[in-house]
Amino acid sequence: MSQQSIGTFSRKLLILFWFSFVFVATLDTTLWFSATLFDAQWFDATFPVEVELPLSTTRSLVGYLPSMFSAFLTMAMLWQLIVLFRLYEKGQIFEQQNVRCYKKLSYLLIATPFIGVISDLLLSLALSYNGDSWYFSIEVDDVDVTMMVIGFIVRVIAVVMDRAVELREESELTI
Repeated sequence: MSQQSIGTFSRKLLILFWFSFVFVATLDTTLWFSATLFDAQWFDATFPVEVELPLSTTRSLVGYLPSMFSAFLTMAMLWQLIVLFRLYEKGQIFEQQNVRCYKKLSYLLIATPFIGVISDLLLSLALSYNGDSWYFSIEVDDVDVTMMVIGFIVRVIAVVMDRAVELREESELTI
């Protein structure tokens, strides 16, 4: 693949990543408030604890932040992809900045099940508090574990890319 085709393909992916970045935040926010404040019947919302819908505005707002943890994580991953593909678009392939992007992306992927557990825990506490007691629920599913495994694979790719950067720098110094 030539540098020009890498740049063209990177530009197309950047458009997709930017659209996804905005779409994730907008859609998750819309769905959260539609489900919690208006009890929207056009989709089935699930929560880590049993709740009676619609929620009060206060409870919906308190639960909003922990409900967005996975969206924030997705947005952080998309941001790393945006940074990475901007570098590819400029023709910077084997650079230390790319290695940093791969490392950050791997850490975010590895963190997925842990962020999910924290999100479920805080969301269940926010939604279940009734003045007397708290209830909590956590769940780790196969998608979370898969994301973590992919994170380890991306971490290995980061190490390989780091070695490729070293080799490129050495070859530039060779006469």
